[in-house]
Amino acid sequence: MEDLKTPSVDHWWGRVAALIEIRTNDSGIRRKGQLLALFIGLSALILVYLFLNDLVLQILRPNRENLFYLIEDLLLFVPLFIFWKMNQYGWVYFTAYIAIFFTILAGVSLSHPIYIEYTMVAFALPVGMSSFIIKPHSSIMFAAVTTIAYTVASLAVNYIWEYNLTAVVALFALAFMTWVTSQQWEYTLQQNTKLVEDIKKTNRIIEEAYDSTLEGWSHALEVRDRETEGHTKRVTEMTVRLARRMGFDEPLVKQIQRGALLHDIGKLGIPDDILQKPGSLTEKELRVMRLHPQIAVDLLTPIEYLKPALDIPRYHHEKWDGTGYPHGLKGEEIPIEARIFAIIDVYDALTHDRVYRQGMPKREAVEYIKSESGRHFDPAVVEIFLQEVSRVQY
Repeated sequence: MEDLKTPSVDHWWGRVAALIEIRTNDSGIRRKGQLLALFIGLSALILVYLFLNDLVLQILRPNRENLFYLIEDLLLFVPLFIFWKMNQYGWVYFTAYIAIFFTILAGVSLSHPIYIEYTMVAFALPVGMSSFIIKPHSSIMFAAVTTIAYTVASLAVNYIWEYNLTAVVALFALAFMTWVTSQQWEYTLQQNTKLVEDIKKTNRIIEEAYDSTLEGWSHALEVRDRETEGHTKRVTEMTVRLARRMGFDEPLVKQIQRGALLHDIGKLGIPDDILQKPGSLTEKELRVMRLHPQIAVDLLTPIEYLKPALDIPRYHHEKWDGTGYPHGLKGEEIPIEARIFAIIDVYDALTHDRVYRQGMPKREAVEYIKSESGRHFDPAVVEIFLQEVSRVQY
């Protein structure tokens, strides 16, 4: 039997966030829509209180008047629900106008004029929210509408006295204060939005400059080692494609792309007579050649933004069965990025000409990759690679 779990705070917050989710790409409208959702929610809470109050009265002293108020409370939930749904679908400004008008006019029509001082306190919420949700001048307009509506109601029942004037003045004072606060709030948000956009733009420019520099480094290596010309570009594109197929998120794909571009950057520290030797390397030369992953680490570690991209330059010569270099890592000890890249690196090397041999047909290269599954390569990654290579003609 499954253990019953108490819902976590994150669970409940997720539900609340879903309730105030505004379906629009405009961040400014979405922000105001969340404020409007708060206003509608507060109105609904007030209505819940009124409903419960009228329900208790009806239970204690049942009569037609209390029953009428109870039905009235229930019916008022309908427009609030409609406003909430309209707001969720992104019709924020239109919904704000009709929701706030509805709240004020409903309050005026359903309240007795002798309770103006209490009614005006209730109107403080819609008048204040109008400043923040719609436009700063709206609170003045709504205060005026409220006052006119109440004045008409007061004259109709011949009930005007000194407390009314106090309440109206207080309402206009509130409207003015929210207008000033809203002006400052709007200005601050605009400045923050502009600052965020400027930072994003600067970061994009810096990132593009970084990537151009990396491409320049990889091209410099290919100029020095002419037999691998075009290799870096091909393996980088293939690795990025396979990483996306495997579901990696874009920030990680970006780091994988950088690691692939720089996978052989350590060869800049290998002497020309070894790097450009047309035949097989001696044991001593092979030991020198196998230093290039560590040279890459030494070269790139001081560069902060490249630290997350080091796994491919450092580990792409490790093998699944533990016989690779430089650390002899085995199985899942090898970072997944390096396991992906190792397959593509070997596949590209096999299918393109070198000074000492011709490239083999792609079909034969695929058979070789299959034969090395579980020895050189991660079997799970091999399966995905084979699916991709059969789908796309590399």
